[in-house]
Amino acid sequence: MAHPASACKPPHATTIRSIPDDSCPGTWSPGARTIFSTPDLPTVTLDATLADLYRRASPKNAHKHIAQVTCPVNSAVQLSVNIPRNTKYLYQDSAFNEVEREDGPNASSAESERELAMKYIALVPQRDAFISGDTAVVLFTVDESQEQKVHCRREAETTFSVLPEKQRPNLVFCLGPAELPVKEKRIDLIVCKLVHDGLEGYDLLVPPETLWLINTKEALANSGLPTPRCDIIEVDGCGGEAHLCCAVCQGEADSFLIPVKCAGLRGKWFTKQSLKIYRELSAHSLPFVFKNQQAYGGAGTYLIRTEADREKLLRDLQGGILRRLLSSITHANKHLRPATILLSDLVDDPIGNYGLSFFVTDDDSELIFLAVTEQILHEGRIWLGSTIEYSRQDELRRKFGKLVKDMASWLRSYNYVGPVGVDVLETAATVENSRMEQFKHGPADELANFHVVDLNARTSGQLCLPLLRTHFTSRGLDSASSFFIRVWKKREAFVRAFQEDFEAGRICILSWYEDLESDMSLGNVAVGAEDLNRLKEDMQRIRGVSEEVTF
Repeated sequence: MAHPASACKPPHATTIRSIPDDSCPGTWSPGARTIFSTPDLPTVTLDATLADLYRRASPKNAHKHIAQVTCPVNSAVQLSVNIPRNTKYLYQDSAFNEVEREDGPNASSAESERELAMKYIALVPQRDAFISGDTAVVLFTVDESQEQKVHCRREAETTFSVLPEKQRPNLVFCLGPAELPVKEKRIDLIVCKLVHDGLEGYDLLVPPETLWLINTKEALANSGLPTPRCDIIEVDGCGGEAHLCCAVCQGEADSFLIPVKCAGLRGKWFTKQSLKIYRELSAHSLPFVFKNQQAYGGAGTYLIRTEADREKLLRDLQGGILRRLLSSITHANKHLRPATILLSDLVDDPIGNYGLSFFVTDDDSELIFLAVTEQILHEGRIWLGSTIEYSRQDELRRKFGKLVKDMASWLRSYNYVGPVGVDVLETAATVENSRMEQFKHGPADELANFHVVDLNARTSGQLCLPLLRTHFTSRGLDSASSFFIRVWKKREAFVRAFQEDFEAGRICILSWYEDLESDMSLGNVAVGAEDLNRLKEDMQRIRGVSEEVTF
């Protein structure tokens, strides 16, 4: 698998540059430290970084100090003492959509919640920070202990030590989104992956409500882009405050869930709204796709092909998901319509499943096209990773150029500037799909066979692949993939298990976090190979010693 002759092997005692600690309350950002990692790892030089792309995309903000907050959001559980459950900006990930019983709490155990915190606070933020570049990146710590603070910093710095110094992020550690050291670190603007409730008081490049709304499934359905035909189930109002309801609600006011035994207005409202949803789901013709308004990693999406699929969906909703969803509507967020449900047509017989990456600019005369990748999905809906063929990018850019331009124009109408990841299904041009709504984009209707099924105005899992192009192609590697792994090894043991491949630059760690309480590690790796067949073999070798990670 390895080609040592092609590897670049610089000395690997490296200094990590970070913003000096100003002893700001609630922050924890170390000074420069020397990190000694596994020897002979090549430097990983990115073709561009997020900082480069933001400066190019928005010249009016190029001189400003923009900080990136890359931590995802959870609306089901509290990730840490300082990262509470999001209550205004609702995101329905796998934790939110877990099934237990109608009146029960989320089924997460303490162990699964700890792993969730590691994924959201360390794993994903570190991966996005790897491509952030010479800009401030805000990272949180899994808990407040000094041991955990030191561990989070060391994990991040070890990962970033393979980057050239000019592309390393300036790390700012703090406790949570409400504790950002904006004045102390002279931060002018903030960009975020997902909208934490605690970010509302800061100056964001894109206003929080705008950023949340353009990422909703309803916004996409009404965008005029070529999407599958969709029926929308709306929820009226909200249940109200627990302390203003019945004695049962007042006795359970510490939970956001509307109790099953509620005898007041909240219970009546819940019954009315849920019956309407169940009625529409039961009557909708097959097949269809059930989607939540705002999801993450494919969670909350159901492909309903048969009556058995429909019955499972109804059972899951009755198993706690719908109560959790409707109970999350409040007076503060009801105008955002967070519990809207979408039932879209199922795209029949797709011949391609693509992930498009591009960067929206201030100026509509420029578009930063990044890549077209192919998706690795579990059960057709849960994202596991992406693959890319670098030699096909010019061809694919021409193929999807019109669609990318239209999507960028739509996002620009909301004054969005930043990265975008889009999931597109392609159907055969010779097949007439009468169930799909036809959108006219000119005489040839050139987009009739493209179906945008998801649009994420944020950093995506495949974004690293175009930025690693020269790193891989300079080694004769035309194909690459990026994916998450769970292994029962420490970082050093994993690297040594594939040492020749790491030394040859065929495998790069973009993110890594070792659990202090077990032998488990979570990671994100990028793998390069000569062609797709070799890539599949190399991915399988890694999969053979690891487990898949979902969100």
